[in-house]
Amino acid sequence: MPSYAAANTVPVRENRAGAWHLHGTLAAVEARWRSLWTDCRGYAFQSFDWLYIWQRTLGEPLGWAPCIVEWRDPDGRTLALWPLGRRREGPLQVLSFLGGDVTDYHAPLLHPAYAAALSPADAPYVWNDVLRQCPRIDIVRVRRMPMQFADGSINPFARLPGAASHESAHAALLPADIGAFRAARAAALFADTRRQMRRLSERGTLRIEPVVRAGDQARVWQALVAQKSRRWRDTGAPDGFAHPELVAFYQGLTDGPLQDMQAVLSALYLDNLPIATHWGLRCGNRFYWLMPAYDADWSRYSPGRLLMEAVIGHCIDAGLAVFDLTVGDEPYKLQWADTHMPMVDLLQARSLPGRMAVQLTRLRARARDVPALRKGVQWIKGWRSRRR
Repeated sequence: MPSYAAANTVPVRENRAGAWHLHGTLAAVEARWRSLWTDCRGYAFQSFDWLYIWQRTLGEPLGWAPCIVEWRDPDGRTLALWPLGRRREGPLQVLSFLGGDVTDYHAPLLHPAYAAALSPADAPYVWNDVLRQCPRIDIVRVRRMPMQFADGSINPFARLPGAASHESAHAALLPADIGAFRAARAAALFADTRRQMRRLSERGTLRIEPVVRAGDQARVWQALVAQKSRRWRDTGAPDGFAHPELVAFYQGLTDGPLQDMQAVLSALYLDNLPIATHWGLRCGNRFYWLMPAYDADWSRYSPGRLLMEAVIGHCIDAGLAVFDLTVGDEPYKLQWADTHMPMVDLLQARSLPGRMAVQLTRLRARARDVPALRKGVQWIKGWRSRRR
């Protein structure tokens, strides 16, 4: 591969000058990673800090071993980096992007000139080269790969053979003032917001902090953990914050310092009690809406929506360009977003045991879509349970 100048248009697969490097730790490539991320301004989830803190708090306890694949040009400049990891699942070795379920977008980090020279036709060749650098693997499993990079350019790896979209990410492009933002959305939405604000104000003193003051951060964080844990339990989901590793992950990001990013706590108070909270990230010209929570006892007043509108207004005043609602097709996101991006998953076999496992996974997925097969699988599970 060439030392990509801005005018270079040589197809990547036809130019092999350069060198691959495999790193078994994130620290081994930290300086190059930070420099590349500054050049390409990727999503916050591809920053060194996000993935380093994830690996330290969650990845290692879950058994993930980093396999960071780096491409350098003949001049020794880092042009591409794939933050991958390997983990044993039963008898199989599985390769995936580092970051796990807390990471909304999984993608490589590509220098803009390298990305400009990389076409969708090149991507399968480069992807196979990446996989050949890694130790023995049976399955490649990729989830939530965005169709576009943060700068809006096409992600050619999201078009690999076998990639399929199952969910979307949503975002709102921010205009110059909040009036223009409201004018582009349903008037009834903001009329209801004003009504709820009046109702809450009748119950006590209402105050909103889009950025919580330093002295209140510990109290607001504790309220967020309690509110989110209750929400998970009320909906029958596992309580993620029952695991200290997850708390340590977010606490590590909050404590920082982070490269060109800032963790932001927000809160809506009623009589100085935080009844709606949020933890998110500001990164470049983008704000990530990541972890909203609210006190369920006040849900009829929509405190989470009131807080989000205030945070959006704060982002507009700060001159940010994108309010990123990230992955998930919850109805409230569709009310606020005006851009939508498919996310793709990819499942590939790299060995005979891997092919068997992939076929079994696909059969199970097909069975869920066929009522007769689904009932058969349920009957077998019940029979096994009764036998035990």
